[in-house]
Amino acid sequence: MDVLSELAEDRFCAWVAAHWGIRVKAVRDEFQIQGSPERSLSRAVFADDGDRLFLLEKFAGEKFPVRDRVAKTLAHLNQNGMDRALAAEPSVSGEFLPFYGKDCFQVTRFLDSTELERPGWLSSGNIGEEMAGFLISMRKASLGIERKISYPGFSIKEYIYKLYRDMETHNKAAHKMYLPVLGFLEQGFMDAHDSLKPQFCHGDFHPLNVIWDGHRIRAVIDWEFTGIKPDCYDMANLTGCAGIEHPEGLAMPMITECLERVRDAGVISWMGWKWFPEYTLALRFAWLSEWLRKKDHEMLETELAFMNILIRHMDELREIWNLS
Repeated sequence: MDVLSELAEDRFCAWVAAHWGIRVKAVRDEFQIQGSPERSLSRAVFADDGDRLFLLEKFAGEKFPVRDRVAKTLAHLNQNGMDRALAAEPSVSGEFLPFYGKDCFQVTRFLDSTELERPGWLSSGNIGEEMAGFLISMRKASLGIERKISYPGFSIKEYIYKLYRDMETHNKAAHKMYLPVLGFLEQGFMDAHDSLKPQFCHGDFHPLNVIWDGHRIRAVIDWEFTGIKPDCYDMANLTGCAGIEHPEGLAMPMITECLERVRDAGVISWMGWKWFPEYTLALRFAWLSEWLRKKDHEMLETELAFMNILIRHMDELREIWNLS
């Protein structure tokens, strides 16, 4: 990713000051920026006159609809008391992503993060409770959000079938290798999928998209895939990320404590829990698509091994997760 070179231009810094009322004093490149660098063209941390830290991100103009929807989502959550959904700073005219040339820019408060020990975080029940608490709070803060903000539809079933069609055309070896996984999902999950309850979700919820203070959540970031999805989506994504980190993570305290607290809060429906293990497996196809795009053969093999672990141990996992 390119460095945000515009911050070296007096004209651009004057534009930032005019739009946000924030004067760029100095670029602070000693900080590590959390979140995926691929979601922006470039980004940088800067300090203002009061030594407050901000993250400035540059997005291609065609990304404006997605980024604006995310910014409005986070503003809604903040207005409903959820300040750990780190919202963008509005400009003096109320814009979240004003344009400078053909690109749009976003300013957010910068929060530094404690580094998580990997894979040690899997053994932390405290992290599991924190993740659960965030999901529960988000569910409350997002009530009725779909009546104010329009989100594109999402179906992991349709996503998987399209991916298989693409593999059959462009990567027959991968298509053959993963075909038994599709066969497993077609034993019941695919027919049941459309009956899952829709709910607002973060869309990419896992510990690496969190700004941490020790084992406490300061903020959750990277909301690019947020929207209305099955109510078990975020919990399934978190569980799959724990398992791919290390298969034993599926039964370790981070996941078991998180599942217990989320289950007790009643924020996932009976149908969501019934098909939760299968949905965890199905969501791995979003990651499979990424490995195919990057031609990462090692991760393609790792992903298949993990999918087969989920399939072989699904009944056992239902017992461990108290889903029987």
